[in-house]
Amino acid sequence: MRKRTEKGTNWPPEQRLALLILGGAFLLGGAAGCLFAALAGGAGAQELADYLADYLSLAADGEVPGGLYSLLVQQVKYLLVVFLLGFTALGALGLPAVFGVRGFFFTFSTACFCRVFGPGGMLPAFVLFGLPALLWAPGMFLLGVQSLGLSRGLLRRTPGEGGRSGICFGGGQWCLVGLSVGLSIAAALAAAWVAPVLLPAAARIVL
Repeated sequence: MRKRTEKGTNWPPEQRLALLILGGAFLLGGAAGCLFAALAGGAGAQELADYLADYLSLAADGEVPGGLYSLLVQQVKYLLVVFLLGFTALGALGLPAVFGVRGFFFTFSTACFCRVFGPGGMLPAFVLFGLPALLWAPGMFLLGVQSLGLSRGLLRRTPGEGGRSGICFGGGQWCLVGLSVGLSIAAALAAAWVAPVLLPAAARIVL
C-alpha cells in the first residue's frame, strides 16, 4: 500500500523545484502589486479612482468595450516569451522574472478595484481578471515548469558544470504547449464574451 501511494504521488524533483521557483516569483510579484496599489496616492490615485468609476458606470449601462484580438495578444505574448526562454540558459533567470511581472499586474489590477470600491470591488475584479486567470494561470505554469526545466538543462551543459544531459523537445512537450495555448485562448474568449455579460450586474452592485 505504501509503495502504491508513493508511486501515485511521485513527481520529478526537477519539476517540483521549477514549480516552487515560479510560484514564489508569481507570489512575490503579486505582493509587490498589492503594496504598490495600496501606497499609491496623490493625483494619480484620484485619477485612478475616477477612471474606474467611469469604467464601471459604462459597464453598468452595458457599454463594455470589447476587443478579442487585443485580449488574444495579451494572453499569448506571455506564453511566447515563456516558450522562447526555455531554449536559452537565460531562462533560468528570465522565467521567474516573467512570472513575477505577471503576478504584479494581476494583483495590482485587482487591488486597485478593492482600494477604490472597498471589498465589493472584488466582484468586478473577479469578473475582469479572476475568471480569465482560472484558465490562463494553469497553462502558463504548465509551460513555465517545462521551459524552466529545459533552460536549467541548458545551463548545466555550459562549461564548468560538466553536464551532458540532452535537451529534447518531443511530442509530449508539444502537446503541453498546445494545451497551454488552448487555455490562454479560452481565457481570452472568456474575457471577451463572458465578462461583458457578467460585468454590468457586478458594476450595478458596486456602484
